[in-house]
Amino acid sequence: MAPQKMRRWAKDALGTVLLFVAYFATARLGLLMDAVAGFATLVWPPTGIALAALFLFGARLWPGVLVGALGVNLVAGATLPEAAAIGIGNTLEALAGSFLLRRVARLDPRLERIHDVISLVLLAAICSTAISAAVGVASLWLGGTIAPALSWATFRAWWLGDMLGDLVVAPLLFVWLSRPRLARRRFMAAEAVAVAASLVGCSLLVFGARDEGGLLRQSYVIFPLLLWAALRFAQYGAVNGTFLVCAIAIAGTAMGLGPFVRQTLAESLLHVQAFLGVAAVTALTVAAAIAERSRAADARDEFLAMASHELRTPLTALLVHIQAELRSLRRGGPVRERDEALRHLESTQRFALRLAKLIGELLEVSRIVWGRFQPEREEVDLAALVQESLARQEQQLQQARCLVRLEVKGTVQGHWDRGRLDQVIDNLIGNAAKYGAGKPIEVRLQGRAEDVLLEVRDHGIGIDPADHARVFERFERAVSRKQFGGFGLGLWISRKIVEAHGGSISVMSQAGAGCTFSVELPRSASRN
Repeated sequence: MAPQKMRRWAKDALGTVLLFVAYFATARLGLLMDAVAGFATLVWPPTGIALAALFLFGARLWPGVLVGALGVNLVAGATLPEAAAIGIGNTLEALAGSFLLRRVARLDPRLERIHDVISLVLLAAICSTAISAAVGVASLWLGGTIAPALSWATFRAWWLGDMLGDLVVAPLLFVWLSRPRLARRRFMAAEAVAVAASLVGCSLLVFGARDEGGLLRQSYVIFPLLLWAALRFAQYGAVNGTFLVCAIAIAGTAMGLGPFVRQTLAESLLHVQAFLGVAAVTALTVAAAIAERSRAADARDEFLAMASHELRTPLTALLVHIQAELRSLRRGGPVRERDEALRHLESTQRFALRLAKLIGELLEVSRIVWGRFQPEREEVDLAALVQESLARQEQQLQQARCLVRLEVKGTVQGHWDRGRLDQVIDNLIGNAAKYGAGKPIEVRLQGRAEDVLLEVRDHGIGIDPADHARVFERFERAVSRKQFGGFGLGLWISRKIVEAHGGSISVMSQAGAGCTFSVELPRSASRN
């Protein structure tokens, strides 16, 4: 155990040192760009580096941010109290951004969803950066470094500089460190060179001249090339293309070239930053939209293959039983015993019910997606619904060798949709029997002041914490389809039903330690 702790400590220490070096070096570069009041610059890559490092490798690397910010501001001429306050503000910014993206937005650093891009823009680039800007400006004002009249200009420069770091540098690191390589295709390398050369050439044409005369020297001519990069090379094209354009645009503007040159360098950088921010968000959004479209097409193909298999299995078994019965009747043999006939009919019924359930799930998806699902409320006793579900699934529970214990505390009545809640309860108990075969199941109902809590606990294979949110999505499963059949729709439908009642559904589980699914249902619609 001690060697493992030592290795982890050494790894964290190395990461902290590398983060400090990267932060300090890029911060010194940023402060050379005509920083307002000497400290607020419109070019601040360290923000993106700190956000990516703390999100990808853990918040425990925060000392690298603190020491880097403290050191670079002391070198820039800040007093120790000012540098310490600025360092704390920059560290809080990185910690807040990584926390919001991880816990609130559940960001996928591959940035393959539009939700991820919007979360990065709103939570990290806009919200978390305001912390550093506010703390930094307040510390400089209290220290007498800036006059009150310069507060807004300093805050704006600080905020926008940090914002661009989160929009350009952080996505670059996110994608390169977390996304798998692109699948190779014919002439891919040649096309990549062509895209890069076009972006560099066009950026030099726009940002390498002292005037913006000519049709091809307008800043908007960059966008078709960024879209080309995003469409053909997904997130890699978006982040690399944006970074190339950003580097050339900032360098050209700093040398007094390009369409955004104004009377001062700070004013020039302010205008070019606004352009680059729009370009970055556009490229990332297009790449995410393409990725979502590609995933939707893959999911469609996978679903069609899965649906044909899942529907064919019970249908084939059903036909086999029917054909066997027909052959037996056509032979005109002796009348079979009642018990044998009953056994064959029960087996046929099981396959028919399974087929009906699968078809019902598909129809339910259609109703929910098209907004045709509205709960029909009536007075319902949840304990009675659970007992009815257990009676319906008695044979399945016996076959799975699952002993069920039901516990009811308090009154568990409310105004709910009886048929829809039947689906939720059947699904939770059925899953407990499927994935916890041979082990007991506990069903607990607890009446509370304004809602009712339903818990279904099994002791089966469990769900890895990383998959907790995913299992409630459409067509998602935490187990292999080869081992357990189904469409992966049951928990998604259950979540939609519970949310339509104004409630919530969640899971607590560890791999190999069973699951506890919790449903909280408000007693009436007025309390949703």
